[in-house]
Amino acid sequence: MPTESSIEPFLDNWSYLRAELNWLDRVLAVAVARQRREVKEVERVARSKADLATSHWWKGLLNLDGDPSYDSPADGRRKTSPTKANYQQQLDAKIQVSQQRGIALGIPTLCSRLELSVFEKNLLLMALAPEISRRYGRIYNYLQESEQIGAMGLPTVDLILRILCRNDAEWRTARHCLTVDSPLVKSGLIEVQTFHLEPFLARPVKLSDPLVNYLLADQPEAKQLEALLRLPPSSKELLEFEDDSLLELPPLWAPTAHRMPANSADPWQTLVLPPGLRSNLQHLCDRVQLAEQVDQEWGFQAATGGADVGTLVLFVGAPGSGKTTAAHAIAHTLQTSIFAVDLALINSVDYPRLLRDIAIQAPTVLLLQSAQVWFGQHAPLSSAQLQQFWQQRRCERGITLLTTKHLHSMRSSWRQQMDQVLTFPLPDSEHRLILWQQAFPAQLPLESGIDWQWLAEQFPVTGGVIQAIAREAALYAAAEPPGTKVSMRHLQQALAQRSLKPKHPSKAPTTSGKRRKQRARSE
Repeated sequence: MPTESSIEPFLDNWSYLRAELNWLDRVLAVAVARQRREVKEVERVARSKADLATSHWWKGLLNLDGDPSYDSPADGRRKTSPTKANYQQQLDAKIQVSQQRGIALGIPTLCSRLELSVFEKNLLLMALAPEISRRYGRIYNYLQESEQIGAMGLPTVDLILRILCRNDAEWRTARHCLTVDSPLVKSGLIEVQTFHLEPFLARPVKLSDPLVNYLLADQPEAKQLEALLRLPPSSKELLEFEDDSLLELPPLWAPTAHRMPANSADPWQTLVLPPGLRSNLQHLCDRVQLAEQVDQEWGFQAATGGADVGTLVLFVGAPGSGKTTAAHAIAHTLQTSIFAVDLALINSVDYPRLLRDIAIQAPTVLLLQSAQVWFGQHAPLSSAQLQQFWQQRRCERGITLLTTKHLHSMRSSWRQQMDQVLTFPLPDSEHRLILWQQAFPAQLPLESGIDWQWLAEQFPVTGGVIQAIAREAALYAAAEPPGTKVSMRHLQQALAQRSLKPKHPSKAPTTSGKRRKQRARSE
C-alpha cells in the first residue's frame, strides 16, 4: 500500500470522473460480453421459435452460464479479485488526498454530505454517464434490448440493479435506494421517471439538471451543493436570468414563475407605464442600492436601531398590466435573481414549507402573486405565522412585492403596514400603441401595412393580452406557406379567437398612405 505522501491527487473533478468512468467501462464491458454469451446460449437451448419468443422470460430463470442469479442462495456471492479491491482502495486514497488538498470532487462530496452507500455512489455514476457521452446511452439501450423506455439512452431501474448488485440480498437493499425513501429521491436530485403504467423496474432514472451541472463542474462549489439540498423535494429547476445569475424556483412554486430569457433587453425599455408610477418603481431600487450609504455613512442606522431595512410594496392591477415585468425590471437593476410564486396555485398544506424556503433563501427580490390568499379576509395561515414572515422580510435588505387584482381584497390591517401601494392602470390608447408596436420581436417577418393606431384605439386591453395576441398571430402566419409574413389578417384572426371585438366596428382598419404618414409624423 503506497504511503499518503506518494499518492498523487486528482488534478480536478474531471480527472476524478475519468477514473470512475474507467471503472464503469470495465463493468459495462463485462455486462455486454455476458449478454452476448446469453444470446448464443439462448439460441443453443431454444427448441423452437416459441422458445425464442419467450426467452425474455425463461432465460432469467435458467442459469445458463453458471453464475449466481438473484434467486441463488444468499451466500452465493461472486468473489472479488484482489486487483479490483486494490483499485478501489487506490481510488479512495486519491479521493482522500485530493480533498485534503482542497480539490473539490462532486460525487465524493455529495456522498459524504448525504452519507450515501457505495451502491448509491455507483448509481449516480451510471445515471451521470449519458450526460457525458452518448456512447453510454447506446450501451444501455443494447443491455436493455432496445426496449421502448430504454431507447431514451437512460439506465432503467432494472439495468442499474442488474449491473450493480451481485445477489438477491443486495438487489432488495439497493431497490430501496430508488424509492421515495431514498435521500437522493427525497431531495429531488434523481428522478425515477414514469410515462405510462410500466412496472417500477422499467422506469428510466435521470439526474436533475442542476445536479448534473454540479457534478460536471471543474471545481464543484459547496454552496452550490447546499443550495440544491436545502430546497424541497422535486425543487431543482434552475432558471437562467438575464444577468447570467441563477433563478432558483422549485417546480412546486414554478407554475407562474415568469422567466426572463438570457441576454434579453432591459425590462425597463419594454415597461410602458405612467411617468409617476415608473419613477416610484425606480425609487424602490434606490431603497436597496443606497441603503448602506444612508444608514451607515450618514448615520441613520444608529438613529433607527437598524430595524426595518426591508421594503414591502403592494402592486394592484389587472393581469397583464405590467406588475410582473416591473418586478423583473427591479431585479435587473439590482443585478439579482427573483423568487416568484403565485400563492393561488399552491396547496395550503405546502404554505409552511414555502415560508421556510423564503426564510432560507432570503431573496433580495421576492414576488408573491395573488397576495390576497395570505393577506385577505380568509387567510389560511395564522396571524402569528404571517407576522413572523412580515418581520423576517422587514429585517432583510431587499424588496417584497405583493400583487393583487383589487385593493379591497387585502385586509386593511396589512395594507396599512405596506411601505407603498402602487396601482397599475390599464394602458390608454397612446400606451397601447407603443405596446402593440413592441410586441413583435425584431426578427419576426412583419408586413408594413398593419394599422397599429386602429388596434390601439379599438381594443382596450392590457399589455399582457397584447403580447398573447401577437404570439397567436405569429402562429397563424407560421401555419401558412413558408415566407408568409404576419399581417393584419393574422392579427384579426387572433383577436377573433379571444372573442375580442372593436369598440367601433364601422371604423375598419386602414393601410392608406395618409394614415401611414400621420403615424410617421406622430412617431
